[in-house]
Amino acid sequence: MIGGTGPSGPEIVRPGLSRIVSAFSRSGHPEKAFRTLHVAGTNGKGSTASFAYDVLRRLPLGPVGLYTSPHLVAPEERVRIDGKMISPPALRDGFRVAERLSPAGDPLTWFEKMTWSASDWFRRKGVRIVVMEAGIGGRWDATSACRPAVSVITTVGYDHREWLGKTLGSIAAEKAGILRRGVPLVTGRLRPAARAVVLRRARRLGCGAWELGRTFDWRERRDGTIAVTLPGLDLDRLRVGRIGGFQRDNAAVALAASWLLASGEGIGPAAFAAAATKALPDSRWPGRWCPLPLRKNAGAWVDGGHNPEAASALAGEISGIPPWGEGRRLVALWSMLSDKDASGYLRNLGRHLDGIVTYPLSHPRGAGKGALAEACAKQGVACRLAGDFPEGWRIARRWAGKGGVVLVCGSLAAAGDAYRHRVGFVP
Repeated sequence: MIGGTGPSGPEIVRPGLSRIVSAFSRSGHPEKAFRTLHVAGTNGKGSTASFAYDVLRRLPLGPVGLYTSPHLVAPEERVRIDGKMISPPALRDGFRVAERLSPAGDPLTWFEKMTWSASDWFRRKGVRIVVMEAGIGGRWDATSACRPAVSVITTVGYDHREWLGKTLGSIAAEKAGILRRGVPLVTGRLRPAARAVVLRRARRLGCGAWELGRTFDWRERRDGTIAVTLPGLDLDRLRVGRIGGFQRDNAAVALAASWLLASGEGIGPAAFAAAATKALPDSRWPGRWCPLPLRKNAGAWVDGGHNPEAASALAGEISGIPPWGEGRRLVALWSMLSDKDASGYLRNLGRHLDGIVTYPLSHPRGAGKGALAEACAKQGVACRLAGDFPEGWRIARRWAGKGGVVLVCGSLAAAGDAYRHRVGFVP
């Protein structure tokens, strides 16, 4: 099933919605108890989903749910209602019921069990609106079986090509598979080839489309706040608590989608503006270009982006507004999955690094040290090898030196290692 990872890594791809649809049908359709703000895309979908969630739960809409993937440390992170995660016993109970609902001879995948468990939990708790992040794809993703109120496609880039297709157009077609007849669409800044595919499907299904940079946009003010212009609403002097220009894009897309949904629920401009003003400064999403809070040492950042597009955005942030002073070393503690473009990831980022420490992820599809070292050599970046994250951390800290910075990057699994081994995880 395209669309998720299990507790120890990605599953075998098993396309089709028949299993999750059958499970929903046999359990009284929990997915019909709420309306979904459905977020798909190559990069930025988790950040966009969490921004939208933080805005919507500050509105008088009743309980608001959030469903995301993957998790950094614990699977309970994926399912939240008004800021609180599902409890481990509740999630275990959900999985047990989901297993009993599996069609004979064709059991639900781990991600499908998670999606059913989340949907049932939202129904039990009386949630009316859920912000739901798609897994890997769109068309065959288990989340596509839920009832959308607004569809979002953040970006379309080259990722998961073995499952989604080799061209930007074919990948865009898979992402656009989340669109439903008459349901409005919000997009980020799509490349021309992807935009043509997405908008063609939107027109065919009668989905009105709002596009970042065309229908709506944001601009930065001198005081560091942003102004966002949406159809029917101007928002000014918004402070975005997350670092990075790409997070401004994510925030703007989230605001557009949230405004579409909230205005359809009778929320007026003043109430929405107040919620946005309160939500954006405090909105956090661990593992995405942020400082790593440490017990003792300072000088560590983490970013879970895992493809060349994400690395280019990271390189832009490092070169534009670096969080460290001149003369300090920047050393990456880096690892990736074996199906990712390791050399492409380093193509733009490598020149900003003083060195890289690689280590193998404890993941079924983690890239080996040899492949990672080869990518470093290809891009001309000094590299040292470590056997695991703790050893890599020690090497990277010594290499960075006093006042230097360690950047944990290359995968959300690596980001999870950073929180797990260095500080624990406090959602």
